[in-house]
Amino acid sequence: MKIVFENFWLFFIIAASITGINFKIKSKKYIKDNPELKSGYNKMFTGWMVFGNIPWIIVGIGSIGNYTKNIFDYFNPKNLNPFVLIFYISIIFIWVLSVYWIYFKNGAEFIEKHPGLFIKRGFGDNLDKVTAKQIKILLGLGLLGGIIGLIMIWIIDFPLPVF
Repeated sequence: MKIVFENFWLFFIIAASITGINFKIKSKKYIKDNPELKSGYNKMFTGWMVFGNIPWIIVGIGSIGNYTKNIFDYFNPKNLNPFVLIFYISIIFIWVLSVYWIYFKNGAEFIEKHPGLFIKRGFGDNLDKVTAKQIKILLGLGLLGGIIGLIMIWIIDFPLPVF
């Protein structure tokens, strides 16, 4: 079990990469219908693969370099471990970039024009289409949850196992 806790970051890189590859595969049907969207889908795929893995690469460097012991170090940023702090800074940086792109650079409209990354399930024939407004609301709610989680991890002392 120790090996899992020490190398958990690999699982997150694999999961993010599988999600990105799945999106790339799903995007092919939209590109077939509208080849002009190919460049946009390629940008979304590249963005996902880069920004979806940055925090986990930082964690991996911290783990391989023995700067952190295991996953539980990341539940205690109050210890001020530099790699734990860089991990959280990278997440905040990605949040800031997301807000800037979605709200100020027409990123929500871009995603709306490139369906498939976010899927809305419900009644009717509009299963894949999400609107720019829905994307903006989703990002706002996701950030609210993330900020609450970040605050909690700084103020609550979680009992952490020691290996």
